[in-house]
Amino acid sequence: MVLADFEHLNLAAILSTSSLEHLVTIKEPVYPELVRYFYSSLSFQDNHIRSRILGKDINITLERFAHLLHLSCEGVDIYNVDLHKFEYPDGQSVTTASLLLHNDDNPTLVRNEEVKYYTLTAQVLSKIVFYNILPKSGEYSHARGSAPLLIYCLLKGIRVNIPKLIVDYMASKSLMIPNCYLPFGMLVTRLLKQLKIDLSTERSIEPSIDINSSLLKRMRVRERVPTPQPLPIIPAVVPRSSSASSASFDPYSALSAQLREHSLNMSSNFQRLEQRVDNNLQYICASIRYLQTCVDDTYSRNAWPIPFPRGHSQPLPMTGPPFDTWVSPPAASEAPTPPEDPDFQED
Repeated sequence: MVLADFEHLNLAAILSTSSLEHLVTIKEPVYPELVRYFYSSLSFQDNHIRSRILGKDINITLERFAHLLHLSCEGVDIYNVDLHKFEYPDGQSVTTASLLLHNDDNPTLVRNEEVKYYTLTAQVLSKIVFYNILPKSGEYSHARGSAPLLIYCLLKGIRVNIPKLIVDYMASKSLMIPNCYLPFGMLVTRLLKQLKIDLSTERSIEPSIDINSSLLKRMRVRERVPTPQPLPIIPAVVPRSSSASSASFDPYSALSAQLREHSLNMSSNFQRLEQRVDNNLQYICASIRYLQTCVDDTYSRNAWPIPFPRGHSQPLPMTGPPFDTWVSPPAASEAPTPPEDPDFQED
C-alpha cells in the first residue's frame, strides 16, 4: 500500500492506532507451495503458533509473531464479533457505529453490508481490511462479520489486537475447504524471512494488487454513492382554466413521466437485489461445502461407509452452479411396484 496517496484521508494516523502502518506496506513475493505447506501444519494453541516448513519447525508465541511484524498485542479481541455483539464504550451503540461508517443517520443502514454506501475513508479502510487483515476471495462489495467492526474501531481510535485477529483467522476451519484460497501470502513470506528460513530455491510469484490511487480510481470509490431514497408520486392536477389552456395541458403527462422514472428505479433496485442474493448464495454454498468437508472427514476417520446420493440429496459440486433443479421423490402411488417373489405363496 502507498500511504502517501492517502494523506488527504489521514490514513497514517488512523492505522497507527492499532500499529498497522508497517503491516499494510509489506510487499513481498508469494511462494504458493510454501504457503500451502505452512497452512497444512498450522495450529494456534496456548498462545503459540506452530507449523513446519522446509524441514524446520516453527514454534513462536503470539508476542514474538507480533514483534516480527511490528505489531502490538494490546487491544480488544474482535474475532467472530460483529457490530451487534461488540461491547461499545459509554454512549456508543451499533447505531452510532453505523452513523460513523455511513455518515448517515438512516437507521435502515445499520444492517446494510454494501461498502459503496460507506464514507470515502471507510471504503478505503475496507480495501485494506480485505487485502491485509481479513482477506477474502471473490467479491469485495459487501463487508460482513468482524470486518465492519474493525473498520469502525479504526475510525473511532479503538485499539484492536491485530496479531490475534490474524492468527485466529489463519487457523480457522473456514480455510480448510479443499482448493480454498489461502490468504496472507506476503505476510507468510515476511515471517519466514524474519525467522531466517532460506527461500532462494523456491518458486515465487509477484503480487498483482496494490492499494494506491490508481486502484481506487478503477474501483470508483472516490465519492460515496448516495443512499437510495424512494421518490414520492405526485398526482397530476388538472388546472382550472379556459378550454384552450386545458387542451394544451395533458393531465397524465406528469404522472406518466414519474411512472417511467419509478420503473427505471425499480429495475436498478432489482439488479442490486439480484447481486445481493447471488452474493448470499455464494456465501451459503461455501458454508455447505465446508460442512460437507467436515462430514466427509468424520466418515473417513471412523471408516464409515459413505451414503449413496439420492434424488433429493446430492453432494454439492466444487465448481459451477451451486444447485441443480430439485426433483421431488415420487409419491407412494407413483412409486414403482416391487417385483413379485416367485417363491412366495399365500396361504
